[in-house]
Amino acid sequence: MARIKTYYFSPTGGTRQMAGHLAERLGALLHAEVEYHSYTLPREREVLPVFDADDIVLWATPVYAGRIPNKTLDYVRTALTYSSNQAIPQSSIKSIALVTFGNRAYDNALAELVGLMEDGGMKPMGAAAMVTRHSFSDTLGAGRPNEEDLAALDRFAEQVATKLLTFNSNLLPVKVPGEAHPEKYYTPLKTNNAPAGFLKAKPSCNPDRCIRCGKCLEVCPMGSINGNDGIPAFDGICLKCQACCRICPTGAIVFTDPEYLSHVAMIERTFAAPKVTEFFCS
Repeated sequence: MARIKTYYFSPTGGTRQMAGHLAERLGALLHAEVEYHSYTLPREREVLPVFDADDIVLWATPVYAGRIPNKTLDYVRTALTYSSNQAIPQSSIKSIALVTFGNRAYDNALAELVGLMEDGGMKPMGAAAMVTRHSFSDTLGAGRPNEEDLAALDRFAEQVATKLLTFNSNLLPVKVPGEAHPEKYYTPLKTNNAPAGFLKAKPSCNPDRCIRCGKCLEVCPMGSINGNDGIPAFDGICLKCQACCRICPTGAIVFTDPEYLSHVAMIERTFAAPKVTEFFCS
């Protein structure tokens, strides 16, 4: 029986939601079992996936600065170009690429993901770019995905399912816009359109509001938050993914870096008009 193996990086849950919706719809159409594999946390990236001949791989990632998040790129590349089941050639694995973006643009992220699948010999049959709420903002992409987005995703699932049911080795991989092997990431800008230098920015915690629940320590995809008498200390690499901010029940964790805040103001002003979801099928 075919299995839809769904892999996702989803610090704040939006990508997991989209991947789950698509996987469940495909599972129903193909009468296939659906498996979920997160690679969001450090310990989850210690293990490489194992693909079998009948597997359909659905790989989902958010867009960070127009590409696959840089701190997960090596894992994604290795996972998609190396099968730990050496008896199964990668060329027999059918795949689907999914990226989510916060109403700005997905730039080269979808092409990069499809390109890595092809580099590994996989056959990408479909690709989708879904709008979700931007992790930096409560207003940018608010309410997305909406009913129209999900209905479009269902129609895409039907198209992909048809291709998978009639699959043959002569089918060409899906073609998507963008560069498959980009070199640069999007440069974030401030409200004055100058580059925003917040690469090393980290959140801070208001100790008067912190209830020492420890939830933020558990969700950091870089494992960079440590407890200091119950109050989080932000010691390592920060992706600005907002997982710690979003999970904090009291709003004690915030970003105050002026360059970061200026960038948030810029994207909220510049990219307020709703973007459309885009789908591609081979």
